[in-house]
Amino acid sequence: MLLAAACCLMFISSAGCAGFSSITAKQEPLEERVRNYLQAQIDRKWDRAYEFFDSSSRKAIVRESYVHRTRTLSYTGFTIEEMNILPSGDQATVKVRIDVMAMAFNFKGVSQTQNWVKEGENGL
Repeated sequence: MLLAAACCLMFISSAGCAGFSSITAKQEPLEERVRNYLQAQIDRKWDRAYEFFDSSSRKAIVRESYVHRTRTLSYTGFTIEEMNILPSGDQATVKVRIDVMAMAFNFKGVSQTQNWVKEGENGL
């Protein structure tokens, strides 16, 4: 059971490619998008979370498949630790700590690095 929980944690730590939109790529709009994405996961609003995926993630994962996927993890909290926006303003790396409940085990502060990319003028 512990092995399954560890595998689940490895899965969530490798996830996190999402998109952000901001003409100036300021930290505030990005932080708001990251918070909205993570809150959608906590609220189990998978259709809303999917809206933050970039085009390459959407090609790899069909919306219906993502929304209706059986999940053994519950996201219970998060903290944004660091955001690094590249000088181009088109990409950013965001480090977060996520609280996760998996198979009756509560994992606090699981570290995750997410890569965010800007797509188009209006974003996603």
